[in-house]
Amino acid sequence: MRPAPRSSQDRPTPNEIEHRLATGELQRVRRSTYVPAAPDAPVFSTRRDIREVLLRAVRREGLDGVIALETAALLHGGRALHEPAAVHLVVSWNAAGLKRGSRRRPANRPTSRELGPRDHRRALGTRPFVRHRYELSESDVVELDGLRVTSLERTAEDCARFLPPDRGLAVVDSLFAIAAGAGDRPWNRRHEIDAGAAEFREALLERLDARPRERGVRRARAVVMAATPWSQSVWETEARRLCLIGGIAPPEPQMPVRTAAGTFYADLGWWIVRLVLEIDGLIKYLEDADAVLAAQCWRQAAMEGAGIHVERTTPAEVADGEAFLARLRRILPLTLCEEKPVAALRTRSESRRQQGAQW
Repeated sequence: MRPAPRSSQDRPTPNEIEHRLATGELQRVRRSTYVPAAPDAPVFSTRRDIREVLLRAVRREGLDGVIALETAALLHGGRALHEPAAVHLVVSWNAAGLKRGSRRRPANRPTSRELGPRDHRRALGTRPFVRHRYELSESDVVELDGLRVTSLERTAEDCARFLPPDRGLAVVDSLFAIAAGAGDRPWNRRHEIDAGAAEFREALLERLDARPRERGVRRARAVVMAATPWSQSVWETEARRLCLIGGIAPPEPQMPVRTAAGTFYADLGWWIVRLVLEIDGLIKYLEDADAVLAAQCWRQAAMEGAGIHVERTTPAEVADGEAFLARLRRILPLTLCEEKPVAALRTRSESRRQQGAQW
């Protein structure tokens, strides 16, 4: 049963809203749109709430455009390296775009010309809606939950082309899992899933071959070739990407380890040296930390009993790419650290650091 609409007497006055904004009880998303702000709420949770509010606005106001990039990937059931708050929309070349209210700018807000390049990029990054203008065919658009969204293939192609490689590979890995039908516990269907992933990869490469000189195609090919349906988290994906750009042999995701207690699937592993890497995320500790820790210790003891060396890391360590790679070089033999780096998977900052190191 839908709740009755609030009467004008129940709605907060502008002064009340400003007070709640000043005290941190509310966060402004866009004009006349707010979300409750909890000081102890995780950042990803707040961003998710903001995105849901914006998607409701798209439905309610009939905003022009097709939802794309990371926003589309999440609607398809994919994952993102960092939870995005903004909604990405592809609008037509001659569209007025999003319906807007007054264009009056507050007196204390500087114009875009007054901002430096870095502050201008930061300002653009806080926009609730990000508009893009490029062509979409009808076959590239599907409807999900009453919203027009780019198709699974087009979403993977766009994310591989237009997102930085770290964000792009995290999204594309998750879309490979969806396209291949991996699900939550896919290990007893490995051949079927690998075949589905190979078919999805071929379809994406064909789409990229049709754009030989367009922006982002070289990077997109590298992302598509590195993608796998077997990553179970974005940090497993990021760890693999760091290995690829650092000249370290990429680990096998969900590597099977047979033990006396049964078969376990390690997050990442190098079977040739009987070493696995487990990434301990924070989310799995939110419900029942004691039970999770007990199961984790039992799992590690079983793998070590089978002659497997277990190394543990965290998303925070993986996020510090240089420190993570330095640790891997200390624990892996030199023969696994002499691969040719995949330069196309480096972010801009990583490329600049690499060029500085060469000089």
